[in-house]
Amino acid sequence: MDAYRAAGVRLYALSYDEPDALADYAKAHDTTFTMLSDPDSEVIESFGILNTLIPPDDHPWYGLPFPGSYVVDADGIVVAKFFEHNFAVRSGPEQMLAAALGQEFEAEDVRGGQPVDRVSAEVMVDGDRLPMGVTRHIVATFRVPEGQHLYGEPVPEGLVASTIELDDSDGILSYEMLAPPTSPLTLAGSGETLQTYEGDVVLRLPIAQNARQMQKDDDGRYVTISGRLRWQACDDNECFLPESMPFSFRVEAGFPVLGDMGPGVGRVPAMNGAQHFQRLIDRRA
Repeated sequence: MDAYRAAGVRLYALSYDEPDALADYAKAHDTTFTMLSDPDSEVIESFGILNTLIPPDDHPWYGLPFPGSYVVDADGIVVAKFFEHNFAVRSGPEQMLAAALGQEFEAEDVRGGQPVDRVSAEVMVDGDRLPMGVTRHIVATFRVPEGQHLYGEPVPEGLVASTIELDDSDGILSYEMLAPPTSPLTLAGSGETLQTYEGDVVLRLPIAQNARQMQKDDDGRYVTISGRLRWQACDDNECFLPESMPFSFRVEAGFPVLGDMGPGVGRVPAMNGAQHFQRLIDRRA
């Protein structure tokens, strides 16, 4: 929340839980953002986000929205949205804040105006933990010399588009890679037209943890995220050789935040989850 306040971003949450359930949640977690109750799912339906995978006779779950977030600018225009089919997965705050500030595909200028003669790459995990039920991004930043370009999809056979590749891992779920728009470039030497990125390039690969495949050691639960960046550059006349850079991160795998609906790590008794869940069953039935 501190990051949202510092950036002047306002956060609102909409739930089909009743107001007192939201009040208990806010008290248990010292929540300061506004939470709105929609117990009859009227607003949820009007937004077109009612979870249609849940049949109307499936109480008490019918009425849930698809989990997601909208990013709205000062004029009320939706500039980005993040939605999931899995009700147990939510977008992480880092990606929503980046979208709200227009930084999703912006590369910070770290060169200080100094020219470079070849492409360099950096990779990081956006966030120091990968809690269950929250997506994070693997963020790859490519520094591209002036006059050169990186390929985007689609590319002809034999060429390599810029990408983030993950090694096979039972502990990690990955989603479709996010990338800025490309522009057509016709090579003077061959006349071939390719899709390329302009300037420095930021790619984002959303990931989530598979809770059934967590690794454990004396320091707790963690996941290993490994893979490689791949790219190929060109100038206006020729293609250069493909390049790659391996990466590996060991990231803490946090537990989900749950109400007091039974024993287990991460459960918060002050949320009165069992009581509110029973009221939800009675209301929906």
